[in-house]
Amino acid sequence: MSVKQYSNYLNDIPRYGLGIVFLWFGIDKFIIHEFYLTWFSATERVRVFLPFEDLSLSIYVIGIVELVFAALLFTGVKIRWVSVGVIIFLLVILLTAQYPSSFPQDIGLLGIAGLLVLTNVTWKKAETEKFLKFLWVIRYSIAAVLFLWAADHIVNINRHIGWLQLSSPLTRGLAANEVNSFLVAIFVVEMVLGGMIALGKVSLTKFALVAVTIFFVFAMVALAPPLNNHQTLGLAFATAWLAFMAHRKNRV
Repeated sequence: MSVKQYSNYLNDIPRYGLGIVFLWFGIDKFIIHEFYLTWFSATERVRVFLPFEDLSLSIYVIGIVELVFAALLFTGVKIRWVSVGVIIFLLVILLTAQYPSSFPQDIGLLGIAGLLVLTNVTWKKAETEKFLKFLWVIRYSIAAVLFLWAADHIVNINRHIGWLQLSSPLTRGLAANEVNSFLVAIFVVEMVLGGMIALGKVSLTKFALVAVTIFFVFAMVALAPPLNNHQTLGLAFATAWLAFMAHRKNRV
């Protein structure tokens, strides 16, 4: 197999990234079961969508569903129908988990699933224009996540200041005015990178995508609450893949 043929396997990265997110969340339902039990008990809106009256059983069932989605995404079986199921599942999560657990980061995951629905292929089989015309689906969803995060960092700045002072290893112990300046800087970075990606000019976007990949990894390690790390990892994979496509095919 030539180097060019091997490179086609890199096109599976968004699908695998989405699969990792579901794998991680599914495992969590069993490993930190008590956390979800406490959160579900305290969140009335969640009960509407639970499959059983028993909260503990419902959490286990949701975890199994997430693990099944992960397995199907990794194998690439019936990818269009699996991705439709993923979209429905994510929409339910958005309606129940809401801000800040699900919104806006799950919008990026919806973009990845939407791309899989539109192309209906596993990526190693999509060597030409089959999927290139749909790159904008992920690009705009990633840009939307950045814009919404930027707005959130300003609108809910007091919440972020409090969390960063208490929990972030990067800013723990800093004064409120110092954390405030840090968040303003993050806001500017998110707006600039989101704008560059949304603009879609390859000369700008390919470098913005690399920067956003680094930013997502940074956010996962230093900024996002622990349960948001899962989605951020999937977004990092998808954005890195877009950067690769911008470099390899000169397309975004």
